[in-house]
Amino acid sequence: MTFEAILYIGVLILSAKLFGELLHRIKQPTILGNVIAGIIVGPALFALVEPIDEIELFISIGVFFLFFLIGLEEIDVPGLFRVLRKRIFAGAAVAFLVPFSAASALGIATDMEFVNAFAIASVIGASSLGVTAKILTDLGKLRSTLGLEIFTMTAIVEFIAIIFVSVMIQINSAGDVTEITDIAWLFIKMIIFFGVAGAFSVFVLPRIMRGIKKHLKAKEIYFAAVVGFILLVAYFAEISGIHGAIGALLLGVAVSRMPREEYFEISKSLHAVGYGIFIPIFFAGIGLHFLPNFWNLPLWIIVGFLAVIVGVKFFGSYIAAKFARMRPTNAVAYGVMSKGAVDLALMLSLLSSNLLEEDLFSLLVFGTLMMMVLSSVLLQKSLKKIVQIKIGSSEIGMMPLYFRKAVSNLKVEDVMSEKFTRVPHTLTVSEYLQEYPDADKTSYLVFDDAENLLGAVSPKEIKKVTKDMRSMVQIGKIVYPNIAHVTLDEYLFSAVQKLNSQHFHLMPVLSLDYQHVVGIVNDQMIMDLLVQEEQK
Repeated sequence: MTFEAILYIGVLILSAKLFGELLHRIKQPTILGNVIAGIIVGPALFALVEPIDEIELFISIGVFFLFFLIGLEEIDVPGLFRVLRKRIFAGAAVAFLVPFSAASALGIATDMEFVNAFAIASVIGASSLGVTAKILTDLGKLRSTLGLEIFTMTAIVEFIAIIFVSVMIQINSAGDVTEITDIAWLFIKMIIFFGVAGAFSVFVLPRIMRGIKKHLKAKEIYFAAVVGFILLVAYFAEISGIHGAIGALLLGVAVSRMPREEYFEISKSLHAVGYGIFIPIFFAGIGLHFLPNFWNLPLWIIVGFLAVIVGVKFFGSYIAAKFARMRPTNAVAYGVMSKGAVDLALMLSLLSSNLLEEDLFSLLVFGTLMMMVLSSVLLQKSLKKIVQIKIGSSEIGMMPLYFRKAVSNLKVEDVMSEKFTRVPHTLTVSEYLQEYPDADKTSYLVFDDAENLLGAVSPKEIKKVTKDMRSMVQIGKIVYPNIAHVTLDEYLFSAVQKLNSQHFHLMPVLSLDYQHVVGIVNDQMIMDLLVQEEQK
């Protein structure tokens, strides 16, 4: 590495942190200051820093760190699947598809290839959870049910956009893809990589990390191992034909399922080095690639894309909030339409994949920065007016990552109820339905004569029994025995993770010696806790 590159990196780090601090002081996203720093010191203005190869290496590492942290802190696959059939997921799909459709049509109208148009439209349709979560936290609304609604829908839109962009990059990297078999092979390759990498991350990596922590005593070796795995997964993703950032994202998603202590240790360490050095360089690097020559584009293209990024994106988010019956509609829309780190990272990925020209890249960056400021100001203004906090809705998804941010220090004993129904196993299905009229909508725990827990029964198990057999079949015969459980001293977000892994909406709480069921915890109890925490 030349001394010139060392100078450039020093200037980028200092300028990015300085302008990030300035924007933070005026209550704007820090990453906005990072990008502005890159524009000021880069070729667009003073040309103090050039995007040479050594800088590009740091930018690439920053992308890997960013997507790993997004997977670690913002994407929760079980939580997303939990709301897959609910209105909130349909609303999120609307929030993505409205600007995606408009941007696709505009791209095709400018004679783009379909892959390019769809890739760019996917980025425009994206939302960014980071900015929204920061505003909700700063205003004390993260622990409200309204905060959960905005958080959940924005996370789903972000996830949909990442998947769409990943597919477009994969199709583009494969070259001339025209046959159905070619497209099918692309998806098979992606599924194989996700399957292998996911299995490694879930079943092998946690054991390796625990072994490292237990047997190796060198200082910071645990942290170094995580960094090494991020880079290795990104490398193997690239040689498998998958963008390295997606590999890092997948690793982050897997690591997010680790126990609380290990999760926070990894998160804290990666935050320090990621947001301390590499990620600010990455966002400043976007500024280095920003050139004001986008003003040379035809006026209708400039106006068209800015109108989609701002106007259509808000319209789609507003319609989505209406469709999902979220109130107040404007506040939800302002949160869901937010732009930020994910959008900028995906744009740079499209630029490096030759799916995006430099002039259009600069235009989209400009529009995204505008939207970051606009959505941030409007969301803050809207939330400050909201005093009444809503009670939880069963339509809301239970997102472990949300509870990790909102109530990470609370334990199961803070929310559980000691009063719960014990269904005897000798009841027939008919007697059960007569004695518990809401049994077709909710779940109950089933016990034997010695008060030992046999499992749980839900409407799903009841539907398996034909009506003519219900007077003969006992509840104890259809009970689901492998229900997840928690103990009194487990943390709340761990309980939410377990709730998402099953179709039951309640879990037994066991005593510390695992001998007795001392209570239950369910979705509504956690919702009520959010309201109580907000009122405090």
